[in-house]
Amino acid sequence: MNISLQEITLNQLVVLAFPRYRVRDIFALMADSAQRSPIRVIDGGNLFNVLTLNRAIRRKNNRVEEVLGRIYISRAFTCFQMEAMLHNLSDYRCPIFILDLLYTFYDESVDDGQSRRLMTDAIRHLTQASASSPVLVCIFPPAKADKRPFLMQMLLESANSVWQPEARPAAPQQPGLWE
Repeated sequence: MNISLQEITLNQLVVLAFPRYRVRDIFALMADSAQRSPIRVIDGGNLFNVLTLNRAIRRKNNRVEEVLGRIYISRAFTCFQMEAMLHNLSDYRCPIFILDLLYTFYDESVDDGQSRRLMTDAIRHLTQASASSPVLVCIFPPAKADKRPFLMQMLLESANSVWQPEARPAAPQQPGLWE
């Protein structure tokens, strides 16, 4: 993955839509960013893994503790907590990573109308924060987007750019022997 936070300019909401198995690429990007400045990470899908991040940092240099000291992490367990954490983002003047934003909004105990309202507020907060800091929202689209497809649609429509991995060419198929 050749993504650099330097490619993200202010006033830009960037969404990174990757399959969940590519989360290590996001940790590599975080490790890169934390080499130079503090970063803020808000985890919505319980994906933050310090060991994976530690390994990504160690590949860059041996000052792991120093770099880890520049990473500020928060974990949202509900869509209400996520919206509240995003509300204060414009106070920070450092790169912001949101991990698995949509995960908390799929909660079945929250009705669709409330989920839509909270997502609208969350997008507004992200847009405001992008005026002063690079903002990268990472989503991991489920194989079946049956649950509240409007959430992903709202986010993607509000994004200035969406980064997705290149599609892999289909693997060659071996024809059957007697076909």
